[in-house]
Amino acid sequence: MKKTFILLFVFGLLFPKVSWAQKEEKVHGSYTFALGWNDNITLNEARHRCIELAKAEAIKEKFGELITMDVISDDIDTGGSDSKSFFWENTVAKAKGIWLTDEKEPEISVSYINNKLLIKAEVWGWAREIIQAQTELKWKVLTNDERETDSFKSGDPFYVRFRSPADGYVAIYLNTEDDETACLLPYKQNSKGQHFIKRNTDYLFFDKKRDSSATPYALTVDDEVERFRLVIIYSPNPFTKCNDNTGDKRHPNSLNSHDFQKWLLNLQRHDKDMVVNTKSVIVRKQ
Repeated sequence: MKKTFILLFVFGLLFPKVSWAQKEEKVHGSYTFALGWNDNITLNEARHRCIELAKAEAIKEKFGELITMDVISDDIDTGGSDSKSFFWENTVAKAKGIWLTDEKEPEISVSYINNKLLIKAEVWGWAREIIQAQTELKWKVLTNDERETDSFKSGDPFYVRFRSPADGYVAIYLNTEDDETACLLPYKQNSKGQHFIKRNTDYLFFDKKRDSSATPYALTVDDEVERFRLVIIYSPNPFTKCNDNTGDKRHPNSLNSHDFQKWLLNLQRHDKDMVVNTKSVIVRKQ
């Protein structure tokens, strides 16, 4: 199902130099995700988490692990006294490596045991070990009132706050559930295909009030709940955006996610200083 981006025509962060191992390794892993009837999560979201956890298991098996906590909290308004909030947390074994690309498509199997839906993901790919742990990226996704969040309603504008201690180049892409990847930054009218940033400078991307050249965005969804993934790419070395397809006046340029991953892998192979970080956002229809 095709996702749409509505352009709204209305009115920090650290990236230290990282030392990487030169060798890329072939990895393989699997993970089984249990989904109960009372779990407030869509089948697509469960499938996505299962694949990501399988990738973490594959890298952990090859290189070891770093433990972090990935937490998402959200409020659901069911009306009156029935309003409730749910909170889930997922301890992710962050492997001492970076997933570079899939060798082949993940395989998903589904079974039903003891009133739970068991989703198993098996993945094959290429990864590179992190020799020196990467400092946590602190870029933020913001709402219209500049409040940090990972949950939006369909049509809400969103922004990314960014700061770097060194001059460099940055790009921002958005992965959707239908295997499309959109280029949000550099902006479409940027003929050089690069977005240069200055050190120790605060940026609020996609805000036309602060930057007349900016393109404002909002996310819209067709299903009740959908997940999008923002990908930030930073390097002190120049790099150009991928060779994508031109969007119309209301949509950014885009390409299929497989071609995006191939392009990103090629960048990382040739630039050991490059930092890639992702963050998921949930968009609800109502």
